[in-house]
Amino acid sequence: MTSVRKRLETLERSQSERGGTSKDQIVRRVLEGVSDAELDLLGSAAHAVEQGRELTPAESAAAEAYASAVKRESAAVRSPGGQQRQRR
Repeated sequence: MTSVRKRLETLERSQSERGGTSKDQIVRRVLEGVSDAELDLLGSAAHAVEQGRELTPAESAAAEAYASAVKRESAAVRSPGGQQRQRR
């Protein structure tokens, strides 16, 4: 049991040293490319969803662009030439 706990702690420590999980890294990379205006629209879209109101066309476009960027980045990481393979 102790060895499992140590292995888990080591894994968690390595994840935090590398900047989180691959999903965290993908989101971070995508958000680095988002303008302040787009980030405001994404925040507004998230708030709209929480309130149950319909998204404005600008919020919808920002949310779709973000989702598309995450999907592209995820595909790039998982592709044979993607960054996932370069970490070895």
